[in-house]
Amino acid sequence: MVEQPGARQDASSEVSESRTLLERLQQSEAVLERLCAPDASGVGEEAHLALRREVDALRQMRGELGLLLERSALIADTTHRLLNLPPEEMESGIRAALELLGQHVRAQRCYVGLLSEDAAQVTDAYEWCAPGTEPFGLEGFRGGSTADLSWTMQQFQAGRTVTVSDPSMLPPEAAADRGAFAARRVRAYVNAPLSLGGRLVGWMGFDSVGAPRNWTPEELHLLGLTGSALVTALERKRRDALLLQEKEGEQRARSLGIIAAGLAHEINNPLAYTTGNLEFLKQQLPSPQTPDGVDECHQVLDEALEGARRIRRIVADLGAFSRGDTGEEEAVDLKAVVESTLRMAANQLRHRAQVVREYDAELPRVRGTTTKLGQVVLNLVLNAAQAIPEGRYSENRLTVSLRSSVAGVVLAITDTGRGIAPEVLPRIFDPFFTTRRMGGGMGLGLAICRDIVNALGGGMMVSSEPGQGTTVEVRLPRLELAPTKDAVEERVPPSSGRRVLAVDDEPRVLDLLRRMLRGHELVTAANGREALEWLRTDRAFDLILCDLMMPELTGIDVYKAVRESWPGLHERIAFITGGVFTPDTQRFVEQVGNPLLTKPFQPAHVHGLLAASGARFQN
Repeated sequence: MVEQPGARQDASSEVSESRTLLERLQQSEAVLERLCAPDASGVGEEAHLALRREVDALRQMRGELGLLLERSALIADTTHRLLNLPPEEMESGIRAALELLGQHVRAQRCYVGLLSEDAAQVTDAYEWCAPGTEPFGLEGFRGGSTADLSWTMQQFQAGRTVTVSDPSMLPPEAAADRGAFAARRVRAYVNAPLSLGGRLVGWMGFDSVGAPRNWTPEELHLLGLTGSALVTALERKRRDALLLQEKEGEQRARSLGIIAAGLAHEINNPLAYTTGNLEFLKQQLPSPQTPDGVDECHQVLDEALEGARRIRRIVADLGAFSRGDTGEEEAVDLKAVVESTLRMAANQLRHRAQVVREYDAELPRVRGTTTKLGQVVLNLVLNAAQAIPEGRYSENRLTVSLRSSVAGVVLAITDTGRGIAPEVLPRIFDPFFTTRRMGGGMGLGLAICRDIVNALGGGMMVSSEPGQGTTVEVRLPRLELAPTKDAVEERVPPSSGRRVLAVDDEPRVLDLLRRMLRGHELVTAANGREALEWLRTDRAFDLILCDLMMPELTGIDVYKAVRESWPGLHERIAFITGGVFTPDTQRFVEQVGNPLLTKPFQPAHVHGLLAASGARFQN
């Protein structure tokens, strides 16, 4: 079933779940406020102070999560604008997107430029300026040489983002670049390279005119993510007349992978310390058997944690989609998955249609995972529900059938809803294609479903007639259960008093690790360079926890420097990641074989790494 105008699913349901988490956090804050009240009984003075600190922490987390949701909505909105524009509206759409981004980060200029194959010429350029700001004149560079920006081009070719808080501090070889920015009163700027298929195709930047400023990591992330969508749209415009329809689909799918993985990485950082701090807060609360109101607080925290875990599962699926990774396959009872999904979707269905089940008596197990197949079924059921208007329950049907076939199982979901127009039907699996009004969805749902099913060796097809309804058929291959050996659990003695070096550019992740590793000695470094400086004088660490994706020196750079300077110490590195989302990084992680801790993580994951490290290097 195609996305219908006004329907809510995929991105909108993710936002809804995130909003629910915000509401739960607010409820937790309110309950804790009551517990902190001077007249609250049953809670000691020390507990009052601890709870007051946690109230402040919750309030701060709630604000940060709200900002993250705003930024995610901006990325989705910008991507939707660019990738659904007809060719004749491309230029105006790009300028509108630049204005949206420039206003969001409070920059005076926002611009994007495309380069020739050899990066020697500017082939296309667009610029937005805030009212009262003189244009840089970038659009006049179309067809011009990049020789005057040679230093900047060298940085782009090396894959580096140019972040400048004072142009006068640029090196001597950047004299031409410095002069160009000084002539236009640029006091600070950031320029990020845009790549496609491993080739430099352009750049995107923000200018601060008249007043200096620093650029936050969040703004740099936003620049990179939206730059991917921009360059995809610009490349499509430039090559539209030359590419076949299939080639264009591949192009858009690659951009989807970049954006999906980047979003997963961006969300996992704050989600890591949000989940971890909620877990910590729950442990610090008085026992549920003590005074009235504490039970409610535990319940609210449990619900908030469940919301965070659901967001984590969504982000994990988004990251897996960007990597093309289907996870650990198993033999799945599809009937159980369907029944569980129908229970979850009952509230969406009860006012729209009667659910009719048509199941074969005997059904083989199918290839897949419960999580991914559950995502596919839920997506299709919600799409079907949204295609049926509310208020006519007795007149509408949603039929779910499971039939055994020679190859496996056929799942069919049929609704009696609006149906799909013939001209729309061929595009329903296109990433970012949507028939909804702005903000009603990102157009990822069916694309993700098809990707999951195809990766499992199955297939999807859709048939529909406007006004009569739609049927989606999913064919999944069988996977018989193989004999398994009894697993022998390896017990690692608990560790205590270990020394750990933690390297992460997100301060609150380091704060979370401090709480998780009480009883151990923790040394922290805010970046790779600081970590290497520490190791030059002190290398007596049982474990080095190092973030993979950091500015300047990445986790890969740190690993290589440690291996070269202090052979053997590199074996004690465990990487932290919010999502391995580049082919080079994936290959590196697979080749070195060091442990990988994926955000958001739980205390047991960290202690397990530390215990294993202690057992391995006890001598």
